[in-house]
Amino acid sequence: MKIFTPLPGEYVASALNRGNELLGIKSIRFEDFRIKPIPREGYVFSCGGKAESRDHAIFKFPDFFIEKNISEEVLHSHTLYPLTAALGRCRSNTIVTPRKWKKICTDCVVEDFETHGTAYIHRRNVQTSVRFCSVHGSELVDVCPACSVPISRHHITKLGLCSRKYKKPTYQLNSSSHLYSKFIAEILNYNGNMLKRHIVDWRIYGSLIIRYRKEYIQDEDLTEIIRREFGEQVKYTYRDSSDHTVAILAFLACETAEAYLDLMTNETSTDWLTKEVDVIRRARRYVATS
Repeated sequence: MKIFTPLPGEYVASALNRGNELLGIKSIRFEDFRIKPIPREGYVFSCGGKAESRDHAIFKFPDFFIEKNISEEVLHSHTLYPLTAALGRCRSNTIVTPRKWKKICTDCVVEDFETHGTAYIHRRNVQTSVRFCSVHGSELVDVCPACSVPISRHHITKLGLCSRKYKKPTYQLNSSSHLYSKFIAEILNYNGNMLKRHIVDWRIYGSLIIRYRKEYIQDEDLTEIIRREFGEQVKYTYRDSSDHTVAILAFLACETAEAYLDLMTNETSTDWLTKEVDVIRRARRYVATS
């Protein structure tokens, strides 16, 4: 028997973990909440018989979600799927349910305990490169400030009790890291179709060319830009880029979720982008040949 009653914006593993704790079970297995993309196998055929490459992700769900008929609800409301859909990440290694997920904002813990009677892990804080709370601008922690137990081993249902001893956290309101966390939180509200990866990648790249027009954008330049803005030690390559690296580039390119989604879905914005990139490239060619 499982208890699964997720709270608003709660990460799927957090809801299952809380349910287990109420049943006296200390932890959960990765297999209990892992939603795994099914690799594409060549081509699929449309109803007209024409071969088409599948550009959307299909997932294998834990049996519990299928039995309770909640697979789609969990996928869209309690995982990172909306982020991967908005970024066009439909590969077999796309991660919508990260194995490592226990980070907390102490301000959120206090507020959630007062509002819901329990603390929980928000999915907006789960993504690898999110280090600050999008709501409070406070630094996320992975060790309980009150009892020094790693959050990975801390009972979620006991976080509220520890919150009575919390001290003020570190804030970085409106820093790049805080604005990035807001970007991720807002993208997680995306409810449209899976965007096509090649279109997403081109529009992000084009926007970076415009924003960093004084720098010649290549893979090594993107690596340096990410390091400079976030201190992330990454080596960016188009082919091997991870989901969280693409998310950082999307933020650097557009700054807000609203601007990003407009660029991805508004043809007028796309036309402007294409023209601006062409102007910059022609100017560079002129300088190179002068």
